[in-house]
Amino acid sequence: MKRKSLLTILCIYLSLSLTGCGLLPSELETPFQKADVRAPAFSIPVEPVVNSSYASQYAVIAAETDNSSAAGARLCIDNTMNTVISSENAFKQIYPASITKIMTALLVLEHGNLSDMTTVTEPIVLNDPMAVSFGLQVGDTMTVEALMYAMMNGSANDCAVALGRYIAGNDAAFVELMNQRAAELGATHTHFTNPHGLHSPEHYTTAYDLYLIFQELITHEEFQTIASTPRYSLQYTNGNGSSFTRSIANSNMFISQTYAVPEGLTILGGKTGTTNEAGCCLIVQARDNNGHDYIAVVCGASTSGGRYVQMQELLKGITGQ
Repeated sequence: MKRKSLLTILCIYLSLSLTGCGLLPSELETPFQKADVRAPAFSIPVEPVVNSSYASQYAVIAAETDNSSAAGARLCIDNTMNTVISSENAFKQIYPASITKIMTALLVLEHGNLSDMTTVTEPIVLNDPMAVSFGLQVGDTMTVEALMYAMMNGSANDCAVALGRYIAGNDAAFVELMNQRAAELGATHTHFTNPHGLHSPEHYTTAYDLYLIFQELITHEEFQTIASTPRYSLQYTNGNGSSFTRSIANSNMFISQTYAVPEGLTILGGKTGTTNEAGCCLIVQARDNNGHDYIAVVCGASTSGGRYVQMQELLKGITGQ
C-alpha cells in the first residue's frame, strides 16, 4: 500500500513537470529581457543557433578570449574565409543607434519591392526633437527605393517608420518581424523596439549580432548599390500633388572620402549610428585587392571622427599596415 502511494505521488510530479507547472519562474521569462537583468556578456554561447543560408558559414569567437576593459566594442571578420581578424567586446551588450536600420533594410529587401509607391497615411511621431528626419507628412508619396536611400544614407528616422509600416502594416507588427528575423539569423542577444534605433533601454544588441545581420544584408545587390552611392536625388509628391526633389548625402564618410581608407582596401558600404547612449557607431563592408570581403564594426566611440579613426585601425589589421 505504501509502495502504491509513492508511485501515485511520482506520477503526479511527472505530470506537473511535463505540463510546465514544475518550471522555475526564470525559465518562464520571455527570451527578450530588460537590459538590467540580462546575463553578463561572457555567458553568450560560442556557437549560436543560426537558421539561415549562413548556417555553416559564420565566424566563431571564443567568448573567453573576447573580454576587454575598454569601452565600446570592435569586431573585424574576414567574411570570405569566415575567420576573426580582431575582436574586442564583441559579445558586450550595446545600443546600436541607427545601425538598427540594417535590419529594417533587410526586411524591406526580403519582403518588399523597391519600385513600389508608398504614401504616408498616418503621422509619424519620433518623440525626439534632435532625431534626424526627412520631414515626412501625411500625403507624401515616394518609391520604396527613395525611402531606402533616405533611411540608409541620410539616416532619416521617419523613413524607417514609413518602411516598417509598408512591410508590416503597423509599427508593432514590424518590430515583431525584426525580432523574429534576428533570432533566425542567430542574433539571439538582440532585441529591437523600433525600426530606427532612437534610444530605448530595451533596444540592444552586440557587435557580433550586428555582424550576423549585416552578413545577410550584403547578399542583396540592391543594398550594395544604395550603400555605395555618395549622393542621391530623390523625388516625391506631397498631399497636394506638388512634386519635389531632394538631394541625400551618404552619412558614411568613407564613401564621401572625407576619411581615407587604408591602402589596398575599398569600402563598399555600411551604416553609421549615433545617440548619446550608444556613442558613435559604424559598420562597414570592405574588399581587398584579392577580392576578399570583410565586415568591421565599431560601437561606442566618443566622437564622430573617433569611430572612423578606430575603423581605420581595424582595417589596417587586415593588410598588416
